[in-house]
Amino acid sequence: MTVHLPPSTPTPPTAVDSEQALLGAILVNNDALDRARDHVQAQDFADELHRAIFEAMCARRDAGEAIDFHLMTAVLGNADLGGMTVGTYLGKLAGGATTVSGAPSYARLIAQAARMRKVLETAQAAVAAMTAGSVHNPAEFAAWMIEALDEVASAGLSEIAKRVTLGQGVASVMTRVDQARQGKSTAGVTYGVPRLDTATLGMRPGQFIVLAGRPAMGKTTVAIHVALSAARRSGAVGLISLEMGAEELSERVLAATAYSPHDPEPITYRAIAEARGLSNEATARLHEAKYACADTPLWIEQQPGLTLSQIAARTRQMKLKAERQGIPFAALIIDHIGLIRPSKRYSGNRVQEVTEISTGLKGLAKELGIPVVGLCQLNREVEKRPDKRPLLSDLRDSGSIEQDADVVLGLFRESYYLEHKVGRTDEEDIRLLGCRNELEIEILKQRSGPTIRITCFCDVACNVLAEAVR
Repeated sequence: MTVHLPPSTPTPPTAVDSEQALLGAILVNNDALDRARDHVQAQDFADELHRAIFEAMCARRDAGEAIDFHLMTAVLGNADLGGMTVGTYLGKLAGGATTVSGAPSYARLIAQAARMRKVLETAQAAVAAMTAGSVHNPAEFAAWMIEALDEVASAGLSEIAKRVTLGQGVASVMTRVDQARQGKSTAGVTYGVPRLDTATLGMRPGQFIVLAGRPAMGKTTVAIHVALSAARRSGAVGLISLEMGAEELSERVLAATAYSPHDPEPITYRAIAEARGLSNEATARLHEAKYACADTPLWIEQQPGLTLSQIAARTRQMKLKAERQGIPFAALIIDHIGLIRPSKRYSGNRVQEVTEISTGLKGLAKELGIPVVGLCQLNREVEKRPDKRPLLSDLRDSGSIEQDADVVLGLFRESYYLEHKVGRTDEEDIRLLGCRNELEIEILKQRSGPTIRITCFCDVACNVLAEAVR
C-alpha cells in the first residue's frame, strides 16, 4: 500500500546567525558597516527586527554620528525579544560579533539568502498560478519568471565588478603594456575592418557600441560581417535578431562566405532564397560555405519582441555555454535596439523607454565583461539635409544612447541616394559608378580615440564588407 504524504511547505532560506554576527560587529566597531554596505541592504535581512536595526545603523552612520548601545536601546524600545531584555539582547549581538574584516563575508551570506528567498517566492507564485485550474499562456509565464529572476541573476554576477584600488588598476594596465611590448596582442575583439580596429583598439570588454544608420545603409551587412569576424578569430558571438529569422540571416552568411571577388556573377542572398537558377559551380561553392560555417560559434537568437531582461538572461546562458565549451564569449550583437520590447515602467514615454534600454545594455556589457553592439535607426531629419551623412543628433528616440555608448559608428552609402534620385545629372551618374559598392563607416563618437571616416567595399546584395584599398 502506498501512503501519499501531504507536500511539505518549503522553509525559506535565512541567515539569522550571520545577521546577528554582522550587527554585533557594527556595534563593536562602526567601520564594519562601511565594509558590509557594499554587499547587503536592509531589505536583505530576513528578521524584521534585524532589518530595523540595520536601517537605523545606516541612517546614524550617514548622519556622521556614532552607532552605540544608546541608539540600539531607542530603536528596540518595547520590541518582543523572546523574553530577553534589550540589554541582554544587545549583549548577545556583541558577544557573537564577527570581526571588521569578516563583515563582508557575513554580508554576502545575508544577501545570498535574500536572493534565494526571491527565487523560492517566484517559483511558489508560478506553481500556485499554474495549478489554480485555469489555463494560461506558458510563454507569458516564462517571460514573467525571467523578468522576476533577472535581478537575482544580475546581483549574483555583479560581484565581478568589484571596487579596485588605483594601484590594482595601474598594475593591470602595465601588465597589458608589457604584453604588448612582448608582441602579444592586447587589442579587443576584432571588427574585421583593419583601420577600424586600429582606430578603436577593437571592441573592448564592457563597451556599448552603436551601429547607426538610416534604412538600407547596410547595418545588417556590417553586423553580420562583425559577427563572423569575431566568431572566427575571438570566440563565441551571440546575435540577437529581433527583425530577421535565423534562415534569412543564414542566407546572408552563406552569400558572404561563398563570395569571390573574381566571380563575374556573385551569388546573392536573394538567389539563395529563391533556390532557382544556381549553377552547379555556385551550388558547390555554397556547400563549401556550409562546411566552413559549421563550426563557427555564432549563436543566433531569433525570437522577436524580447525584453531587455530576456536578452540579458539569454546572454548569460550563452556565456555559460561558451565557458563549458572552453572558449571565450567574445561579443553580443543586437539587431536592433528599436525592436527591444520595453518594460511597463515608462509606458508611453518613448524617450524614457529607450533610455532604460540603452542604460541596461551598457550595464550588461560591464556586468559580463563583453562588448555589446546595438544596431540603431536614425531619424528622418537626415533626409532633409543636402549632406545625408549621419550625425550624433540623428539617433532616433535617442534618450541616453549618445551618452551611454562608448563608440558610435555612423553608416552611409551615397550610392543608395544617387540610385533613387529622380533626374540625375551626368556628373551624378559618373559619381554613382564610382561609389556603387562603397560604404562609409564614420566614428561619430569614441571616448578615447580619434573620430575618423573609413571607406569600405560593400556588396550589399552578397552581404560582403571589406576595407577599400586606397
